[in-house]
Amino acid sequence: MIPSEDRRRQLKTANRRAIIDAAAALAEEQGLGNFTVSDLARRADVSRRTIFNHFASVDEAVYVRFSELLGVIVDDFVEIADATPPPAAPTTGAVFEQLADVIERTELVQPLSHIARLVGTSEDHPATVLWSHEVMQSVTVRLTGEVTRRNPQADPFTVALLAGSLINAVVVVLEQWTAETSAVDTPQSRIVWQRLLRTAVEHLRRGFAA
Repeated sequence: MIPSEDRRRQLKTANRRAIIDAAAALAEEQGLGNFTVSDLARRADVSRRTIFNHFASVDEAVYVRFSELLGVIVDDFVEIADATPPPAAPTTGAVFEQLADVIERTELVQPLSHIARLVGTSEDHPATVLWSHEVMQSVTVRLTGEVTRRNPQADPFTVALLAGSLINAVVVVLEQWTAETSAVDTPQSRIVWQRLLRTAVEHLRRGFAA
């Protein structure tokens, strides 16, 4: 028999997961700010009190799911960057190519598809602006840190500039990809993603003044 304390812990974990998943589903369907605690309680099959035992607001529950998806992206970035041999010479071009390679090999479509649908219907909601900024900041900082750690002779300022440029390019690609594919993860939409990302990287590689 499972001890009562363990059962309570399991129930608490299950309720929290149900609330997060329900909040994400409602955000995708209706947009942030367009559903209530009561709506969330019904979808998660829990009481309003249970929701407030875990989260201060429905937006906070959505944010947890957003953070989970962001974590997947960052973890993939770090794993691929860590497995990539540093360039023989830490020139600006070599560092750029390493950063571009990491971004192109990272599985971005699946988590970004979820993120786009999670906040896509709520572009003017304050949380959407804040969270989008957090995506750029978190990924840029982690990617910069990993590349700098593996290339200690590279200029940190240059690495940060390159990483910021590439992450901003990914954001622009995401917006265009969403407009063309509605952020649906399909084989065809992945082809569109690859085309847009490679085009963006090539523009940065050659420079717009060239």
